[in-house]
Amino acid sequence: MSRILFVSSTSFATWRGASHRMRHDLEALVALGHTVDLLAPPGSAAPEIQGVRHLTIHRLPYCQVLPPGPSLRRLVTDAFMAAKAVAACNRNPYTLMHGIDDGGVVAGLAGRLTKTPWVFERTGDFAPGRPHGASRLWHALHRLLERRALRHASAVISNDSGMIKLLNRLNCSSRACVIPDIPAIDEQISPAARNHAMARYRTAPNQKLITCVGSYTRFQGLDLFFNAMPHVLSGSPNARFVVVGGDAAEIRRMNLALVRAGIAETVCFPGRIETTELAALLSISDVLVSPRRAGVTAPIKVLDYLKSGTPIVAADTPANRAILSAENAVITPPTPAEFAAGILRLCNAPYLGAELARHGRRTLQQEQRSPQAFRQMLSHCYAYVLSTA
Repeated sequence: MSRILFVSSTSFATWRGASHRMRHDLEALVALGHTVDLLAPPGSAAPEIQGVRHLTIHRLPYCQVLPPGPSLRRLVTDAFMAAKAVAACNRNPYTLMHGIDDGGVVAGLAGRLTKTPWVFERTGDFAPGRPHGASRLWHALHRLLERRALRHASAVISNDSGMIKLLNRLNCSSRACVIPDIPAIDEQISPAARNHAMARYRTAPNQKLITCVGSYTRFQGLDLFFNAMPHVLSGSPNARFVVVGGDAAEIRRMNLALVRAGIAETVCFPGRIETTELAALLSISDVLVSPRRAGVTAPIKVLDYLKSGTPIVAADTPANRAILSAENAVITPPTPAEFAAGILRLCNAPYLGAELARHGRRTLQQEQRSPQAFRQMLSHCYAYVLSTA
């Protein structure tokens, strides 16, 4: 089969949707019989996948931790990554390069220099603020390089059809391949993991456990969930909340706000946890919530929610509506009182929750959100690219 150089210019992190997307790509490529080399930044805790060889660059001063979005440090890192990709192509010619997000820009630069065809995969899960000051220059330069890489790619992969609008403007819609995301959680929950989750999170009898997975950026909408908590507690005093995600500073800041509100003892912050523990937590929860505000792509965490078999309450926003509906979730207006009312509705109606959860798992099947379907769609995309290369 083909020899592939897969390029990711961001570090792997289990709490980042794009990282799970990369893992699914690599697992699919190996399963399809391709030989894969992964080029990633230094210190990247990339997943160990049998059949994937790891390449990297030397550590660069001031570039160990890169901010989200375009920046001078990221552009410098990408330049060194492109040089490494060129050297790798000259040493071991590749049939194809596959770059994900910023890695697509790197693959585009290296591909043009070595005349190696490339696939640009753009997940679109980064939601930056408005650039200001010197960052405007880096955003403009990145946008130029990205559009050139998109325009000249052998194929562009996206996780939803919204990307097609951009590709139409770039006159490359015929090379668009839409491959939807699949759940990040694929582990079977062992009795030991389930018992550990019960002991850690269900600390009293008759609790209603309400869980949210997310980051502390505003577009994730965690403030909506936090502001809904007092309303939930007024209707269900035995409710307890788990908020997965965030670093130590973010958790400390939010916990102080909850102390001032007098409800800190009802909220548990486990931080960023491994998928094995997360799968167990989702399965023992009574309600899962998705307060996400912005974006149009279904969050991978919502796919994990659907797979878990636990009922969901979601804010009525385009990102949630991409896969959720009244058939598989309780959808509420994005206000604290109504979001809380949706949570209380499921707490008080377990039969409704069970019915929604059954429909949720059926939704994943109907939309082909499985590793097998993902692998088949990626295979079709590669077959097209390799037949036209």
